[in-house]
Amino acid sequence: MKRKCLLIWRKKMSEYNRGSVIRYYRKQKNMTQEELADGICDTYTLARYESGGVSPSEENFQKIMNKLGMSEETILFNLQTEDANIAKVRNRLLWLFEKGDYQGAENEVKEIISKNQLPLMYVENRQFLYRISLVVKNNSGKIDSVNYILSLENLLKESFKDYNSEKFINKYFYTENELLILNDIAIAYGEAGNYETACRIFSSVIQQMEKVSCMDGYKPYYLLMLNYANILGLHRQYDDSIEMCKKGISWLLKWEKGNCLYNFIYNIGWNYIEKSKELSGEESLRLRKIGLLYVWEAYELCELYPERKENLNYIKQYFEENQTIYF
Repeated sequence: MKRKCLLIWRKKMSEYNRGSVIRYYRKQKNMTQEELADGICDTYTLARYESGGVSPSEENFQKIMNKLGMSEETILFNLQTEDANIAKVRNRLLWLFEKGDYQGAENEVKEIISKNQLPLMYVENRQFLYRISLVVKNNSGKIDSVNYILSLENLLKESFKDYNSEKFINKYFYTENELLILNDIAIAYGEAGNYETACRIFSSVIQQMEKVSCMDGYKPYYLLMLNYANILGLHRQYDDSIEMCKKGISWLLKWEKGNCLYNFIYNIGWNYIEKSKELSGEESLRLRKIGLLYVWEAYELCELYPERKENLNYIKQYFEENQTIYF
């Protein structure tokens, strides 16, 4: 299995494979084990860190990262697996979940757990499965917002021990599961009316992700930017929302993910149109026309890349409702 960025072979699943992170950046800095270990631990211990024989303490890990010049950087990596069957199980569940088949996803989670296809003794599996289960329950109205947020936060704390929504402090690096859970938590706070907390989480994580030196996968960052743009727009921060959408478009173009562009383009159009409703005269008409152009472009892209059919219908309906200008 070859990856473009950080390669992590996992002989066993663990909270993080910090040894692989240390080894990767030590080699990138052309440092010997003796040079890196000096003043932190003995060379034998560092070698055991890198081989996965023992996990470094939080204090030693931070000292090593500081010595490697990584104190302000973030590393994002997906769960890596050499087991094709595990990948197949995960992908099947994600396919059901992402297409909105929540009943199918709920049944799939139950089957995976009953057959022990993704053992719950590992934190990655618990976060992967329980996050999907919680989101499905929330979208199906089977859990109230307070318990939904509490459950997500408890799930996150299994690996992010220092998480605190009121005093949010970023980690050195995040797993994909952690980023997706943080995205869900921020959305939930926004929907519950706690705009300040939602924005604190979104902005902090996005700022940290902008320092990423090695990232495998585009989706978590894309979702964070998209949902942050959504909440900004819904709270009439139209210009800030548009800027976040433009940042998201640049990110997707970098990853050559044209199938997701329509979301940001639609949001830009929506912001222009909603802003125009608060104005009058020529400026209002000008913004409305710009917005409609963006919304129609989003419709055409969504038609080309139909992620969800209901999105296509929704975009068309919104365009028609606001079409007071004819091209």
